[in-house]
Amino acid sequence: MQVTIDGQALEADGPLTILHAARKLGIDIPTMCYMDNYDPFTSCMICTVEVVGTGQKLPACTAQISDGMEIATQSEAVRKFRKLTLDLLLSDHVGDCEAPCRRGCGVSMDIPQMIRHVEADDLDKAMEVVRADMALPSVLERFCHAPCETPCRRGQYDEPIAIKDLTRYASDRDLQREAPWIPERAVLSGKRIAIVGAGSSGLSAAYFLALKGHACTVYEKGTRVLDSLHTRDGELPEWVVEGELKVLRALGVEIHLSKELGDELSPSQLMRDSDALLLAMGQCDPEFLKSLGLKVDDKGLVTKKGSGLTSVPGVFACGNLLKPDKRVIRSFASGKHSAFVVDQFVNGHSLIGIPDYYDHTMGKLKEGEIDTFVEHANKVGRQAPAAGKTEVFAIPEAQLESTRCLHCDCREKTNCDLRINSHEYEASQKHFKGPERATYAFVNQDAGAVYEAGKCIKCGCCVHVTNKEGEEFGFAFVGRGFDLKTTISLGKTLKEGLVDVAEKVVQSCPTGALSHNEKLGRPKPE
Repeated sequence: MQVTIDGQALEADGPLTILHAARKLGIDIPTMCYMDNYDPFTSCMICTVEVVGTGQKLPACTAQISDGMEIATQSEAVRKFRKLTLDLLLSDHVGDCEAPCRRGCGVSMDIPQMIRHVEADDLDKAMEVVRADMALPSVLERFCHAPCETPCRRGQYDEPIAIKDLTRYASDRDLQREAPWIPERAVLSGKRIAIVGAGSSGLSAAYFLALKGHACTVYEKGTRVLDSLHTRDGELPEWVVEGELKVLRALGVEIHLSKELGDELSPSQLMRDSDALLLAMGQCDPEFLKSLGLKVDDKGLVTKKGSGLTSVPGVFACGNLLKPDKRVIRSFASGKHSAFVVDQFVNGHSLIGIPDYYDHTMGKLKEGEIDTFVEHANKVGRQAPAAGKTEVFAIPEAQLESTRCLHCDCREKTNCDLRINSHEYEASQKHFKGPERATYAFVNQDAGAVYEAGKCIKCGCCVHVTNKEGEEFGFAFVGRGFDLKTTISLGKTLKEGLVDVAEKVVQSCPTGALSHNEKLGRPKPE
């Protein structure tokens, strides 16, 4: 028997599903409800493929191949069908991929994850999260206006989590160690990037470009880095600056002071020795910019919208040179964005900056939902450093404040098949949006897993696992049609229904509906 899948021929001796035939050819067909060694349930339909010539749509996990069959797994019709399938699943999905605080953060740091590690007193892990998205955190958190705290859901109960203080706590404590945590650098690219300006945006860009494996050289006309921050309200101790510079140097960043852009250090000269040039020297006189060969109009420096690419090929601009803004985090964010753009430029890719990823949002909380979030968090009030407002948390203070976090993010956000496929097929939660979403539910009954029913797609995986593994009270379907629900049978608790298979059930769930019970062992709410 011979079949063709996406143009590749396969000889098969016996019965075979389209899914397994495709796998033999190294072709990946997405699945969510299918599990190896379990009977197929055929509920999610994301594995649907097309029979070429007839237009027939078949679920690859159950449909058998036949002689002469020609299958397309990524045709326009298939991709459209999968998108509509996902749109339907997302229409009644209740939960957030990312927490509101992360959406509000100027540099999009994974705040809930950082807080988890602070609570566990795992400083290396906390800094791994911080430095994944934030350059020079000990500097930034002394001047940041904390936009992340405004959308923090804890503020709907009492006061927002002290995110800024917790980040500074981790960052300062890290720099005070003999060997601060250094992020892993990508394989050296052989590309050289010149940066003019050692302020917030310039050093931020240098940090992220260095992480991507590029050799970065920063030129600063002044005699010290971050000069403008030294004159702002707030304190920028020398040990903090030196500590952050130690991290930059460990990543290979070179900084040359007293090097002013002009005749002796012209853009053309820098471009001869570099693959790209990033201008980050703050606000400049338009005539000076013109003298450098850059196009200027009545609004300022002319750049390609969204990328900061100037009129000179390979020369980019960022920070206050593009748009004056007194908020320091905006400068850091601009440098980070520019690093992605420059990286894309030197690698010959489209200049899109930091790529967006599908992020489901629950929106405004309904009446009573805040209580569901707060139920398993510590109800103690917001903490402040006992040493004073401008000082740093002590370890017990930081850990106590961390227990107030509601952890609004999805616990499975990095490996949720629903999210991954929604991104791939550009699905939308608004396509089939109803008049009112369902109420958010979070069930924690001291089992090895917690259950968020609003994220369940009725795939049946948990039902299969608990039945096959012999749980006395496992998961079962209750109701019919749109009222169908997945719950522990006979009204039993999660702890009674997941006696031995909590880990297997979590692994089988294609969304964040079932996840590990990270709150077991947390201090009981006061």
